[in-house]
Parts: sequence; C-alpha cells; structure tokens
Amino acid sequence: MQKLIAKNLYRRSLLSYLLWPFSQIYGSMLMLRRKMYPNYKIYRASCQIISVGNIVSGGSGKTPTTIWLAQKIAEMGRQVAVSHRGYKGEYENTEKLISTCEKVLACAPKAGDEAFLLANKLPGIPVVVGRNRTAAIKLLLATYPQLDCIILDDSFQHLAVAHDLDFLVFNSIGKVGNGFVLPAGILREFLSTAKLADYFVVNGKGKIPALDKFSVPQLQAEYKLDKITNTVGTSIAISPLKNRKIALLSAIGLPASFENTAKEAGLEFSYHLALPDHFDYAKNLNSVKNKLKDFDYIITTEKDYAKLQFIQHGLPLLVMETKFEIKGELKL
Repeated sequence: MQKLIAKNLYRRSLLSYLLWPFSQIYGSMLMLRRKMYPNYKIYRASCQIISVGNIVSGGSGKTPTTIWLAQKIAEMGRQVAVSHRGYKGEYENTEKLISTCEKVLACAPKAGDEAFLLANKLPGIPVVVGRNRTAAIKLLLATYPQLDCIILDDSFQHLAVAHDLDFLVFNSIGKVGNGFVLPAGILREFLSTAKLADYFVVNGKGKIPALDKFSVPQLQAEYKLDKITNTVGTSIAISPLKNRKIALLSAIGLPASFENTAKEAGLEFSYHLALPDHFDYAKNLNSVKNKLKDFDYIITTEKDYAKLQFIQHGLPLLVMETKFEIKGELKL
C-alpha cells in the first residue's frame, strides 16, 4: 500500500485525483499563512540570513547545498555559521552549538545525522541545532557577534525569520512529482510559491520544465564521487571491487540519486537496500543485517555512516564520499 501511494505522488492517477481536494485545502491554508503572518513576529538578524529549502518533500539536496554555500562564503573571507533543525536528534527542541570555530563538539553525534554531517564537513564553521531558528540565530550571534552570514538549512517554510536570500533546491529525478500538493503529490506548497525564491538549485542532470515559467535564476548541481573509504578512513580503489558481490545501503530522501552517483562512478552493484529517510539503524539492525548477509561489501552514504559509525553493526561497510558542485552565476 505504501509503495502504491508513493508511486502516485509522482504521476497523476485516480488516487491522486481523489486526494486532490484535500491537497487544495492544505495548500490554501499554507498560502493564507504566508499572507497573514504578522510582520511584528518576524525576527530580523543583524547579519545576512540565507535560507536553503525546498518546496518538494523528500530528498532534493538541501544539506549538500548548505555545505557548498558555507564553504563558498568562507572562501570569500566572510564569517559564516549554519543553523540546522537537528531533525530527530536529542537537541531538536532546544538550541545547542554542536561545533565551533575550533572543533566539532562531543555532543554532535546526538544532534541527528544531517546536523552531524554538517559539523564534520564544515571544519572551522560553527553549527547550531534547534527547531526555534530565532533562538538558534541569537545563540550564534551572542557567541560570534562578528558573523557576516548565517545559513538556515531547510527553512523556506520558516516565516518567523526574515531571509535575505532564498535558495530552493530541486532534484532532476523527482522533479515536482505530479504537480499536486501533499497528500496528492510531493509539493509542500503550491508551486506558484517558488516565485519567492532568489535562486533555484537543480540537483542532477537535465531540466525541470515546470520551473521554466519562473523568472528565477537556475543553478545546476551534481554529485561526483570523491573517494570510497573503509570504516577507518582509508581510501579504496574501485578496481578491486569488481567481480565482488556489492550492495548499496541508504536511508535518504531520494535513493535513486545515490544509485546514479554509484553507476556514474563505475560501481557495479546487484542490490540496493533503500530504507526510509532518517531510518533508525540501531533499533532495526538485525533486519538490515539479514538482508545484506550474502554480500562482500556494503556501500553506504556519508549521511548514513553518520549514524552507522556509532553502532556495532558488523557489516563490511564502505563509505561513498562525494563532492557536490554547483555551477552558474551567483551573487552572495
């Protein structure tokens, strides 16, 4: 049943049309919320605020975009920090620094897989977690008053903070689904809301025709294999992996994107155990191990390894480390 529903989110069908009236109600409520949000409740920070978000549910590449932007801004000599909700982490309902300009803090692994990945990928750039973005920004500015810019990961729908720049991220595989709002499609709001963005980031090869009607600059992005490492961080060549039984393991929003990166890198795999995004490996380890017991190597993503490295899993794991590159004219 779950697969049937998911399939109909990407193409128009009897089921999606039956759900369409509910999606219109939901979308209209969100539109009204944007129009009626009280101006006096909007917090305006003393530094530039850049939002990286999406209008589609599921994986689009928000966190890799955040990492790329933070590195780009730091290269410009500007002081930058990152705010992440810390989804499904221990600090989601509070505000906590998980990395500083000097180091990744010991508490970081408890902050959720994406937040921990951000902290590890951005040495020297402070990362704070907490769903209350206003409080998170205030904590960053109190700690680092010299900040020039704060990037909010996953915040297009967060109206309580004023944004100076909005980046909307799309994946060329999922595109905009069937064009309907949840629950009939994958859109989190009516597509017309995309006009509020300053930039579209299209992750993957190919275009998304539905975006062409907007006069918003489009940036092209893609994942490229950087290296494959074992669990102690040693690089592994691809050639010795040939003629071995290999499976992919992921719990991300759009597993097809991981498959494409693996194929383009020349990796040959016969099975992909694609689990729900933010999957709890610790609670379901035996089930995962049973499905992967016959493979010589299991290749996983950096996001998944952010959790798996702290579990006694006993799997022959390799980690695919990628570079995320964005091309196009960009003014920050």
